[in-house]
Amino acid sequence: MRVAHVITRLIVGGAQENTLASVLGLRGQAGLEVELLAGPTTGPEGSLEGRAREVPGLLTVVPSLVRAIHPWHDARAYLALRRHFHVRRPDLVHTHSGKAGILGRWAAHAAGVPLIVHTIHGPSFGPFQGALPNAVYRTAERWAGRMTTHFVVVAHAMRDQYLAAGIGRAEQYTRIWSGFPLEAYLTARPDPGFRARLGLGPEDVVVGKMARLFRLKGHDDLLAVAPGCGRCGRT
Repeated sequence: MRVAHVITRLIVGGAQENTLASVLGLRGQAGLEVELLAGPTTGPEGSLEGRAREVPGLLTVVPSLVRAIHPWHDARAYLALRRHFHVRRPDLVHTHSGKAGILGRWAAHAAGVPLIVHTIHGPSFGPFQGALPNAVYRTAERWAGRMTTHFVVVAHAMRDQYLAAGIGRAEQYTRIWSGFPLEAYLTARPDPGFRARLGLGPEDVVVGKMARLFRLKGHDDLLAVAPGCGRCGRT
């Protein structure tokens, strides 16, 4: 079985880590031929391309698959993906992220790919962007949704947001939480010295959060509610 994963860019981020882990895991399964297509990795977040290139023949970079809406590049990326799928004839195309999710599904459908899956790691539309990009992405997602065999979401909130926008049917959605190595957490032990250096007593409740310093990660929401947390004792 031939499987092609498509993502917009391989920056250091949760969706990209998840996608790369899935691809590398599938490569170890008998009877599967797995490849990864991605646009050029740009941005300050860092790159995962090096890890992908450690596996010969795994990664194909599509130069025109850029993150921002750009009609000329988008048309070229669509044609490049469609041509690739016509040549490679994958049995399943699995897309990730907004731009690759839309263009990849359109191209897979045009190339006659029998199974098309899309993972929603984060919505491509919402209050984080302007009215015009929202309208473009919402319309494009509805169109792509008609070509999608199944959706994977990392949270029910994303499923609900897409269903409310008229994208797909409830039975097409499956929630699969993002996986990551657990060893460091399973072997973690209390460190009284570290707590003391932070000015924390043995009975103080500590709330931690791990995420990129990026506005969509909701750090401001956590900081806003922390002072009103009656159970915390300290903030």
